[in-house]
Amino acid sequence: MKGIRDHNPPKLFLHFFRWFCHPRLKKPIEGDLMELHEERVKQIGTRKADVKFIRDVLLLFRPSIIKPADGTYRLTNYGMFKNYFKVGIRNILKYKMFSFINVFGLAVAMSVCMLIILMLVDQKSYDQFHEKKDRIYRVIGRSEVNSTPYATTAQPVVESIISDYPVVENAVSLRRGVGGDATYEQKTVELAGYFTDNSFFQVFDFPLVAGDKNSALTSPNTLVISKRKAELLFKDKNPIGQQVQFEDRKLSIMGFDGDAPPVDWGLYTVAGVVDLNEIKSHLKFDVLMSSSTLSTLYKDGLITDISQRWNAIYSTYAYLLLDEDADRTALNAALTDLSNRKYADNEKLVNYSYESQALTSITPGMILNNETTFQLPEIVYYILSLLAFVIMLMACLNYTNLSIARSLSRMKEIGVRKVNGASRKNLILQFLIESIVTVLIAMVMAVILLYFTKEAFMGLWTNQYLNFDLTSSPIVYLIFFAFALVVGVIAGTYPALFLSKHQPVKALRNNSGGSSGKWGIQKVLNVSQFSVSLIFIVTSMVIYNQFRHYTEFEYGFDTSNIINIPLQSNDHEKLLTAFSSVPGVSKISACQYIPATGTTDVISLTDANNEEESISLLHLRANDQFLSNLDLRILYGQDLPSTGNLKNSMVINESAATKLGYENVQDAIGKIWESKEYEVSKQIIGVVEDFRATLLVDGDKIRPMALSNEPTSFNFLNVKISEGNPLSTISQLEEAWKTVDPTHDFKYDFFDNELANTSLAIFDIVSIIGYLSFLAILIACLGLLGMATYTTERRTKEVGIRKVLGAEEMKLVLILSRGFLKLLLISVLIAAPLSYLVNNLWLDNLPNRVEFGVGTVLLGSLLLLVLGLITIGSQTIRASRRNPVESLKYE
Repeated sequence: MKGIRDHNPPKLFLHFFRWFCHPRLKKPIEGDLMELHEERVKQIGTRKADVKFIRDVLLLFRPSIIKPADGTYRLTNYGMFKNYFKVGIRNILKYKMFSFINVFGLAVAMSVCMLIILMLVDQKSYDQFHEKKDRIYRVIGRSEVNSTPYATTAQPVVESIISDYPVVENAVSLRRGVGGDATYEQKTVELAGYFTDNSFFQVFDFPLVAGDKNSALTSPNTLVISKRKAELLFKDKNPIGQQVQFEDRKLSIMGFDGDAPPVDWGLYTVAGVVDLNEIKSHLKFDVLMSSSTLSTLYKDGLITDISQRWNAIYSTYAYLLLDEDADRTALNAALTDLSNRKYADNEKLVNYSYESQALTSITPGMILNNETTFQLPEIVYYILSLLAFVIMLMACLNYTNLSIARSLSRMKEIGVRKVNGASRKNLILQFLIESIVTVLIAMVMAVILLYFTKEAFMGLWTNQYLNFDLTSSPIVYLIFFAFALVVGVIAGTYPALFLSKHQPVKALRNNSGGSSGKWGIQKVLNVSQFSVSLIFIVTSMVIYNQFRHYTEFEYGFDTSNIINIPLQSNDHEKLLTAFSSVPGVSKISACQYIPATGTTDVISLTDANNEEESISLLHLRANDQFLSNLDLRILYGQDLPSTGNLKNSMVINESAATKLGYENVQDAIGKIWESKEYEVSKQIIGVVEDFRATLLVDGDKIRPMALSNEPTSFNFLNVKISEGNPLSTISQLEEAWKTVDPTHDFKYDFFDNELANTSLAIFDIVSIIGYLSFLAILIACLGLLGMATYTTERRTKEVGIRKVLGAEEMKLVLILSRGFLKLLLISVLIAAPLSYLVNNLWLDNLPNRVEFGVGTVLLGSLLLLVLGLITIGSQTIRASRRNPVESLKYE
């Protein structure tokens, strides 16, 4: 002992060892350390012995040695968990078929759920860059006559709320109406945005990369432009201080073309550049013009003054910055009081009210009129999440089903564990860890599948308007990991409880026991899976039939070889003349909007004998060639005039003649109706055959319609080209366009394509539901494959005996398949009527619906049965063809 005292090890590390080591292990381990250190001192010297002592102490700092924080002794916990993981991985490798089915089924379901997670993360990232986002609210309006709220307000709202209610610290107003061409040194760029002032940069935190946010929007005729548009307009020059000529064309921030010729608004100075490339905001704009410019535009009659008009609720967005000491309840109370004061006695807006909407809940959010951008309604995310949950639930049921089915082969394992002292808690933990390991492996595969699923989703037609950015990040992967753990616990809980409940004596005695036909829970799970699959299959077939019905719909006019060309505020006569000289052009017409593509206009007509009652009709301005270009027949009277007093004549369709009160359609000819809105009298000079001018989802009936020739309202040319070489004709049309308008790009679309595009959103739904149906049936078939594999393996000896006794292969196949066929038939009996009722519910509310009968349900049921038979047959036929000698040697 004296030698030991003469050569003590490093005190710091000795104290560290005594601190972390468990009391029950400290004495024997410390004795060994000290004895080993003394021997090393004699052999290699004190310094090297001390270094090795330090190394030994650090190596001993591990979970199995460290004392627990609460003082209790759980030395074997780490070893147990390590053992659980080892056994779990061994079982996964041992039962390869079951493991593959579980992993793959969970992976495909998780990939869909991960896509939904990415979508929600993307949408929740909007407007997060604002420092005061939790205090910013948008004012929205509600009307008794319209169930959908408005994102817009009256322009005086901001001024009134700031002056009368201390609950608000600051506020900003954004008025729509900026949309046109900005020209700088013969370079023209389209800009669309809002009128606002410097409070915009005090409330919001949009990154102003050039200019002073305190003064950029103070002076009249100043503007802040987006960085992307500034690069197009000024290239490498510094935009600040540059002047641009602005011509208003009434372009919309949502991307729609205007319906007015260009109007010169004068020169504007660039006072700021805002970078919108790296942020996500529900506010989309190219330009912000100073509100102080409005007074000049009002004075020159270039824009309507609504600064004090409380009835003008469609043109302004109001955002409020709540005071730090106030809450949302006080804000809503202030808005309610404001609404009561301004609208209580308002005849046009009876009981119109304002309320607040949190900035961070705008995207995703509720459906609103006059929204600032396209977005998926919040209800869509709930529906998609529900469908993903159903698919995920089916995969979890698969895991549960196969785990229980495999339980008989693990009875001895369970019995041995219990005899050796394992508690039910230990067994539950073992099986849960196996489930979590399986799900984590599935998560890796799901991330790979997600790449392809994401690419397919990004390719959907609707995404060009939704602008999803489904990029992954460390936070997203952390969410994926947490999601996988939750799925693992959910999927493994029931099997763990089921497997761990067996008594050790029964478990050891009954390795193969149990009747092969009494699965109870397995049958219920299989029937549930295939019932859901059939509902998915039938629904996807119905939606596809509805899409095909829409794409093949007869609108009543001929669109073949017609190209629609937006005028972009050019004189239609100049373009018509230029296009007429192009070889291959057979006819040209002009119109205000393209029928049946979503845009409409209305006119109210009053009978001279009954001025109190007015009748509303759809109104389409078109020239004298429009009806003949679309091959629409004039039934009575004459076509639209080409000369004379054009506004005083109109052609109506058959439905309009009936609505105007004429039993005999021809009696409408020559009658005069007044339009107080346009202060003009219109004489009916012709009746055209009915044709559909609205979207198919807008109603079953053809709407009453009036057409008149008013050239100042034309926005499109309809060019019919000859068959042969359309690309050459289009190329020549583009050359002709440049002779009239070298500034704007030539734009066109085939009429057929525009009509087809109105149904592409339905095709996206077909794609999504079809994909989910594929996953549902795939997961169900994987589960059935696993059960069939397990059943045939358990009945191998029975099959061998039957073959020796002379049983034929087909009889064996039938015996092995009989139980599964019953399950498939039960699934069809449950799901067939249910799918019929569910699909009729939504079809009954859809205009121009497709016919849906029993045939579709029968076809879906047949498809399900065929897939089920193929799945079962792949195992039962193989088992029936097995050599009986090998079968009898089995087990």
